[in-house]
Amino acid sequence: MEEALYAYLKKLKIPFETHEHAPAFTCDQMGDIKKNMPAHGGIKNLFLKDKKKRYYLLSALYDTKIELKMLAKTWEAPELRFARPDELETILGVKPGSVTLFALLNDKNHVVQVILDNAIFAQERIGLHPLRNDKTTLVTPQDAKTFAESLGYAIWELPGQLS
Repeated sequence: MEEALYAYLKKLKIPFETHEHAPAFTCDQMGDIKKNMPAHGGIKNLFLKDKKKRYYLLSALYDTKIELKMLAKTWEAPELRFARPDELETILGVKPGSVTLFALLNDKNHVVQVILDNAIFAQERIGLHPLRNDKTTLVTPQDAKTFAESLGYAIWELPGQLS
């Protein structure tokens, strides 16, 4: 799976750099690991669903406060909540703690809507798990967006206000 991701990034001519580290299941854990890596914006990725069984992958900087109730109103997504681990594995092919924009490669039915907080575009590079949480792959925010768009996703960009 990971090798297919790297091959796809190379096909798109997206430069990337991957770093191995201890498994990280939370932003706090990743924050400590990030200190030993080249400078980059730390990204949190939330896999969400609503009452209508619509799925969303939201990417934002680590320190972004996210209020699901407010987003549910803004997106007209009733009962917005975290998707179940089995849904994550079935749709994106990754386990909890490994949610990443790169997992869109596994969304064969394109059921996920992709939302990027505009604040990530102020970063020179961002770190995304390459389908596993014991590595981080650094790319530019624009290249991450290009990756998703190359797979046929329309990207919702949020103005940096998630709460």
